[in-house]
Amino acid sequence: MTNEVSRIRAAVDEDVFMPGQGETLAPPFFELSRLMVIAIDSTQDNWLVWKAQDAPNGIWAETWNPISKEAYQLLATGCTVDGRVAIVAETAGTPEIHYIDEAAEDPPGEQGWNPAVNLGLPDGVFGMRRLVMARDASGRIEVFGVDHQSGGVWWIYQNPPKIVEKTEEVIPPGQTKPVKVHIMVPEPPDQPWSAWQNLNGVEAADLSLANNADGRIVLVATTLQATDSQVFVTQQKTAKALSPSDWTGWDSVYDPSSGLTDSQPVVALDTEGTVNIFMIGTYTQVAQLRQTEPGALTWGTWIRPGMTESPLVSLACGLQGNGNLILFAVDDKNVVHSNYQSMPLTQHWSGWHRSALAPGPGVLETDYNADGVLSFFTTDSKDGSLHMLKQAVLDSTAWDAGFTLLAKDGIAAYGVVRDLTPPSA
Repeated sequence: MTNEVSRIRAAVDEDVFMPGQGETLAPPFFELSRLMVIAIDSTQDNWLVWKAQDAPNGIWAETWNPISKEAYQLLATGCTVDGRVAIVAETAGTPEIHYIDEAAEDPPGEQGWNPAVNLGLPDGVFGMRRLVMARDASGRIEVFGVDHQSGGVWWIYQNPPKIVEKTEEVIPPGQTKPVKVHIMVPEPPDQPWSAWQNLNGVEAADLSLANNADGRIVLVATTLQATDSQVFVTQQKTAKALSPSDWTGWDSVYDPSSGLTDSQPVVALDTEGTVNIFMIGTYTQVAQLRQTEPGALTWGTWIRPGMTESPLVSLACGLQGNGNLILFAVDDKNVVHSNYQSMPLTQHWSGWHRSALAPGPGVLETDYNADGVLSFFTTDSKDGSLHMLKQAVLDSTAWDAGFTLLAKDGIAAYGVVRDLTPPSA
């Protein structure tokens, strides 16, 4: 009786379905995906390499496998509209921007990659300091780069399909003779990629992005001035943005309460469909800015989702299995702090928890597994090693007691992505 009462109380309190006796409780979260890390490996001549789970929620491979046996110096990762991993990377030596995505399994069960597509560089640009990529509202890949010298923000995208008229013969219902009809059908564009275009109005030091609830892309940049680094925002005005006039232009969202920043903000969409910007600002603590409503071109006021006792040096944001945001920050003593959002509309946060001790200062990433359990990644800048920490269970505030080593050295840059097309068994 006691167990039954507890089960009913849990269902009432948490508004969740509970199975009857003998029934199986379905997993609260599942996605057919596996986590994959794409990296530039200095121990393998700066090749692009990959390592992944062997299956959804599976174990990680022991070895790193090459994607392209060419030297690279920058990368960004993403996913195509049909779930394949996508990479954009800049070559070393004479810089060029290459786009690479997953190939169909051939033979089945083996990971393959399509040949690199050379996107070149904008005229007068001799290298980027940052690359980011996203899918737009129609699922096309869009790539953004920051000119290493001027800080100009450049943009290139997969061209939309062209619409052509075709004539076909059909037999109308109730008739026996075909008639000719004219239909409009999509076909691949004449040029797969656009030209590079400049999004004028800011001299950027760094760049990050997110999608609005309707898929339009939001860009967030920090400015080049080391002693006066402000945060600027622009976003697409239309779902089918094809020219710089389809963007709002750059607006500063700085105010004295947020302070200036010497770290790149992170950007994320919450369960209310609202874009959030987080950065380490005044007092070397996290400040948060939120759209006034989903998809809005206006922003609220800077707020603070709690403070830690120690100064923070790096920041990451991800999604929990329940869809709410989670923040990770590492302080100047290498302590990993986590902060869980429970109600975005009223801005309820758990407050910062000391969750782990990082191996050293590094680049932070996070993503969820197929069962919704989070994984947190960090490099150690001293040796280029890569480490992973896993959540105890779905939506838990507890984490593994120690990090899993994914690379002992040599990781010059990396990105974490969910592969929605894991190899068939």
